[in-house]
Amino acid sequence: MENNLKELLVFLTPLLFIANLVQSLFYLPAAAKVEGKGSMPRVLYYALLFVFFAAMMFSILTPSLLLMWVAIELTTLVSAPLIAYHSTKDSLEAMWKYLLICSIGIAFALFGTMLVLYAQSTESAKWYMAGFAFILAGYGTKMGLSPFHTWLPDAHSEAPAPVSALLSGALLNCSFFAIVRFREIMPDGASLFCDLAMLFLGLLSVAVGAVFMVRQTDYKRLLAYSSVEHIGLITVLYSLYSTSASQKLVMAAILLHIAAHSLTKTMLFQLAGNLLLAFQTRAISVVQGLGEVMKKEAALWISGFILICGMPPSALFLSELGLVFSAPIYVSVIVLVLLFVVFAAMMKAALNMTMGRPLAHYNKLPKRLIIVPSILFVMIVAGGTIASAYILISGGVK
Repeated sequence: MENNLKELLVFLTPLLFIANLVQSLFYLPAAAKVEGKGSMPRVLYYALLFVFFAAMMFSILTPSLLLMWVAIELTTLVSAPLIAYHSTKDSLEAMWKYLLICSIGIAFALFGTMLVLYAQSTESAKWYMAGFAFILAGYGTKMGLSPFHTWLPDAHSEAPAPVSALLSGALLNCSFFAIVRFREIMPDGASLFCDLAMLFLGLLSVAVGAVFMVRQTDYKRLLAYSSVEHIGLITVLYSLYSTSASQKLVMAAILLHIAAHSLTKTMLFQLAGNLLLAFQTRAISVVQGLGEVMKKEAALWISGFILICGMPPSALFLSELGLVFSAPIYVSVIVLVLLFVVFAAMMKAALNMTMGRPLAHYNKLPKRLIIVPSILFVMIVAGGTIASAYILISGGVK
């Protein structure tokens, strides 16, 4: 599992970085004209963005567990100023909240790493379990697992759109990869504890994401809680991997879910940035009538919501189907009920925003801001269609 996930992230992370680098080149000049408020120098922004990308890649590629910890800690330090790009009261608060919570989490991860290294010398399953508990809490904080997710909605909603997209689409994957690396070295005596802990936190994350999406009034925070939900689904899937009768099915579902979520959420956060520039608000109740005034954005927006909810031709449909087939019946029932709640909440918001008549004045945006989201949409639909066709032709993953 570790090698397959590493291969995916080595391809996916640079792709997401390039997509958001290009979008930054389009977005920041438009934001400067529309918002007209203080922000960090562009040179510093791009320097931090490149270091952020380098730290994520190093965390994936390094063979050392300690150096991986250093790299993930570096992602915290360099991404925090990007969250406070606009230097507003809310963005500064989100940055400090992110720094504080993630620093505590990464300290737990370091302590867990030390416990696991000690357990390797003693071969004690109890020390392995203690170490993994701290690893799951520590890297789970950076990953956005509930109840350690509280930094995520603020950071994702306050950061510039390309940064939000990288945080959700790329950084969360790196933290999940760290958990996978530690789970792979757990002995049989600690396996059940590790899987049950991941299953519990995964289901809790899906539930928390669903509950907070139901009455959400901020569309960027809505997307942030969607990330909490999908991270939960990925964790539930991985908790089933070691005991599944069809490990290939579960592994394919995990990889499909990570890729589809990262690309779709990147597209949606970029579109959310465009809507914020156009309407100067994140309120769902104000941004209405997109189908009349911003037809291309409206089409991509509602299509993105359909795809992120796991409807065909999204690859998320296949991965969630794989979860339902692989999980015990009680887990499948819980997940299906929560997914229905998520679908209802997200589609209500999407339809309210795209239908009806505009309620507020909007700023016309440069056409180039829609280029990258459009390309990502084509990739998502094409990838989901190809994956579906392959499974149908091959008769499923055995």
